[in-house]
Amino acid sequence: MSVQTSHPSMPDRPKTVGSIGDASLLDYPFNADECEILEFRLDSLVSSLPKVKDTLIKLKTTQLQTLITARCESEGGTPSLTPEQRTQLLAALSPLATFVDIELANFQAMESAVTQARNNNALVIASFHDFKKTPTQDVLRNKIRESIDQGADIAKIAVQLNSLEDMFSCAKLLQEGHPIAISMMGMGALGPTSRLLFAQLGSVLNYGYLGNKSTAPGQWPASLMSQAIRSTKPF
Repeated sequence: MSVQTSHPSMPDRPKTVGSIGDASLLDYPFNADECEILEFRLDSLVSSLPKVKDTLIKLKTTQLQTLITARCESEGGTPSLTPEQRTQLLAALSPLATFVDIELANFQAMESAVTQARNNNALVIASFHDFKKTPTQDVLRNKIRESIDQGADIAKIAVQLNSLEDMFSCAKLLQEGHPIAISMMGMGALGPTSRLLFAQLGSVLNYGYLGNKSTAPGQWPASLMSQAIRSTKPF
């Protein structure tokens, strides 16, 4: 599969993603000033899928874009869903989504979800998470190459930053330039600092949280993330 660099929904600048992992947020007063893309964590919203679908349908009439994902346990998701169940969730809702996020490690096991997303003209994100450390630049470059080989539109990398050196290593990797859009973010105490820096360096998807609870360590509130990105200049 080829990378869809000319897709009309491909971000042409750093955008803020507001993450939803709590069913109570499905009634949230979403607005484009707070975030431009809404992420629905289906692994945390299984008991509220009819309402998720209704929300996605309503959002089709707004300027907000939507992103769906169903995380596996090893990459921050709930432990109860099999790859087959996650595939079914994504395939069922991908006609309503702008982006579909699937872990790079599960691209083969969830190939039908990737195909369904493509058939529905959704942009496909290949994601990689490491909640313990920042892998070497060579390892992360390989993840980016694998994402390209799998035909993803965006390579997403989220890693634990244990030092300033880790943050600078990721920043240098972003500055190299790649034949695929990159979404890069740090987690941990340096997460907030890194997320704004990486947005300034061109990270296309920059995640914050809606409501009062983050969905990953190091996230900003989405409204503050959006304001910070608008208030700073790209490097």
